[in-house]
Amino acid sequence: MAGLRPHRAVVVRPAVARRTAAALLIAATACIVPDSRLRVRGEATNPGPVRLVQAVPITEQSNDACHDALVDLPGCPLVPETLPFGAVDPTTPLCVCPDRDGNALSYFDIYVEDPDTDDDGRPKDAILGALLLDLPAATADPSESVAYGNLLPANVPAANVNLGFNSYADAIERPEPLVRRWTLGAETGVDLCNDNSAAQNGKLDPGLHSLRIIVTDRPWYRPFERDDDGELVLDEEKQPLRVPVEEASIGVPDLPGGATYAIADYVFRCDDGQDPEANCNCVGMEDM
Repeated sequence: MAGLRPHRAVVVRPAVARRTAAALLIAATACIVPDSRLRVRGEATNPGPVRLVQAVPITEQSNDACHDALVDLPGCPLVPETLPFGAVDPTTPLCVCPDRDGNALSYFDIYVEDPDTDDDGRPKDAILGALLLDLPAATADPSESVAYGNLLPANVPAANVNLGFNSYADAIERPEPLVRRWTLGAETGVDLCNDNSAAQNGKLDPGLHSLRIIVTDRPWYRPFERDDDGELVLDEEKQPLRVPVEEASIGVPDLPGGATYAIADYVFRCDDGQDPEANCNCVGMEDM
């Protein structure tokens, strides 16, 4: 056929064939075979990721299936109900007030779990959390948006909690969850519009706001120290030094140090307490 070149046989001489076969044999014996049994150990090892947990709506059929799987359970094991992630939708508006908001949220819990344990089976990792208000963009420095330190101090680990029998502790076909908890506003309630310790007078501007919670299983990230010329400062062993703990970047997980993290978001609106049509319920401290 036009355009096709005739097929030409390739003749391999015996000596060349022997050399080629030897080269292939050497290459084959030099291949590195992955060992699936390798386990990496060290300070950065973190086999179990932290995660935020909340109760979710469960159907009757799901509860029946959970009961069939574990007869002692009346239904599917869940953590106690708390403020759901997503839109905060109270029955009465939240407002920016001269003093306090009489419609402020009641206290609520944040639940986290992390599966890592020590040799005695006890929780190994301290879990830290922070609240970030109106984080502007994915590229922004989270530490500049840290808020409500009075509700969730960024360096106070979540407390261990025992949920008891017939609860989330009775997991089905998985190890018992190691649950931790913070309680926000246990004594004061959660006045989102008027009680942000990071804002002037604690007040937010009227309008829509976002609130992100970030939790991590390692201390917050500490940047490397640099000299006046921008060069890394090294210790006696020629290793880079990190800034003091007091200068850690709150809200930034230490990924180079092996941290895992989890996030969840709330969205809420603050109405203007001075607007007579806003149906606000502003009160003074003496009324609280």
